[in-house]
Amino acid sequence: MLTFLSGFAIFTPSDIPVEEVRAVLNVLGICVGVILAVVGIILLVWWWGMFVKALMAIIPILLILIGAGALVYFISEIKSKMEVQKEKASGETKAEQK
Repeated sequence: MLTFLSGFAIFTPSDIPVEEVRAVLNVLGICVGVILAVVGIILLVWWWGMFVKALMAIIPILLILIGAGALVYFISEIKSKMEVQKEKASGETKAEQK
């Protein structure tokens, strides 16, 4: 079978301290974050013209989507308020009838 993995048999989960693993992962995450931020800044400077063109293309689409979302939200709010008012009115008429 898998004999090359037999060397790892000396490590059991209780032998590895969880706090140290978390600390190493945090440091690794910070290093990766710094590297990605630096590469992002370099590419932003390098491709500035393309970045501006992409923004010019994306902004109208975002405005359309945000506007449509706002319309849907506020129309549903108006409908729900109208339904609440109808329920209050029907509740009042039932109370008057009793």
